[in-house]
Amino acid sequence: MRRFILALMAVISILLTACSSQPNELTNELEKYAVPVNQLTIPKGVQIIALGEASHNNAEFQSVRLDVVKVLVEKYGVRTFILEEDFSNSELMNRYISGEDIELQDAWKDWFPLYHTQEMAALFNWMREYNRSASSEEQLQYWGMDVQNTYLILPSLGKYLQHVDSDLYKEFSSIQVSGVDLFALHGRLVGDVILPDRDRALAATDYIQDQQQWSSLVQKDVRLIEQLIHKMNMNADHLISKSSKQSYEVAMQNARSIYVNYSMINDFLLQDYKEGNGYLHFMSGMNNRDAAMKEKVDWILNQVNGPILIAGHNGHISKKNKTAGDIFVKAAIDRGISVDSNMLEFVTIGERLKKSYGDAYYAIGTSFNEGVLAAASSIISVNNPPTLAIRSDNIFLNSFMQLSEDVYFLDFDRAKQDKQLRRLISKNELRMPLIGSIVVDNFDNPNDRNMDNFYIDMILDETFDALINFRKVNLYTPYMR
Repeated sequence: MRRFILALMAVISILLTACSSQPNELTNELEKYAVPVNQLTIPKGVQIIALGEASHNNAEFQSVRLDVVKVLVEKYGVRTFILEEDFSNSELMNRYISGEDIELQDAWKDWFPLYHTQEMAALFNWMREYNRSASSEEQLQYWGMDVQNTYLILPSLGKYLQHVDSDLYKEFSSIQVSGVDLFALHGRLVGDVILPDRDRALAATDYIQDQQQWSSLVQKDVRLIEQLIHKMNMNADHLISKSSKQSYEVAMQNARSIYVNYSMINDFLLQDYKEGNGYLHFMSGMNNRDAAMKEKVDWILNQVNGPILIAGHNGHISKKNKTAGDIFVKAAIDRGISVDSNMLEFVTIGERLKKSYGDAYYAIGTSFNEGVLAAASSIISVNNPPTLAIRSDNIFLNSFMQLSEDVYFLDFDRAKQDKQLRRLISKNELRMPLIGSIVVDNFDNPNDRNMDNFYIDMILDETFDALINFRKVNLYTPYMR
């Protein structure tokens, strides 16, 4: 018996030693494959490189865009940078980086505040400086791919039609629901989802009132916009002769964006009101938005020579985001609302691009070991912002902490040459940080500091093709001229 106990203790000791050494062994393997960002490589045949961010408003996720752009421009012939910002806001920034006498703050004045940072300024100023000495064929250009702000898209299309065709402009001017009203209506329909701590959920009577006030007007506008797009197609040669081929196509893309937003609200208002509809509206809106962004990327890719880089949140550029619906289902259940998870499936722009382009789409996610939860732009004024440290059970991310540098790039296909890394990357679901837009009333509320709310379970190589990991991420730096 004594021999058996001694033998058993020896086996346990060996197992414990093996388990305790596992992180060190994994770190040793990571050292073979993880490289500095300026040494990142992209597989042959890739046409669309996507760079994610695990959270908006963190300095490192913004500043690494410049590091990646430099490599892709110098080694891979990328000349086009596309951002999760409104498509209709592209013109001024393109003029800025082309060297026109425009102030940066004027070029991005209508952009989301999260981009008004020193980190983004460094990127665009580098692009502007690069273009000073680049030939016309090598000029860098910028595009937005988002479609959220109808109140900005409408004036852009109106300006074009007013210039090229008075009859089409007259038809366009008869749109009855303004972009501001449409945006506010969307906010009411999904407000209880976006701002759960506020009393913004529509009661059934409020919903019926909105239907009565807006539904017939929005339906008429949808039909009008459809007719307008049809006439712009039929009169393409005439419109191009009055402007240019690119100006016409940009106008068509803006018209398509307007149609997406009006038809989405029309669909919302045609549904019967029921509890939880705000969640259904929100997810439907997300799907419409990502489908529209994919259409923009398709169009841009057809306009340029060579590969392109798109940058946006991890949740958008990921090849699959299978747990997004689960997150909303949980949020609804926490509020006592029953929502069918099958109706909350989210198909990302990354998944759509992967389906269309296969291996020509390459998604680089970002992650971190410790950092500020900075998704809300108002975080800059919070004295004690919430922070997150990666869970101890994620040995993959924690192994990066043992490496000498603060940031690394890891290509998954290369890393999977190691058996242990292959298992972690391809088979194990890891709890990864994923922070979307945080909109809260009080950052001191314990519920807003529940770190479990800011993780998502994912199999890494189903989600991304590569990862850039930071030891620590901080708040963005506000832009100061």
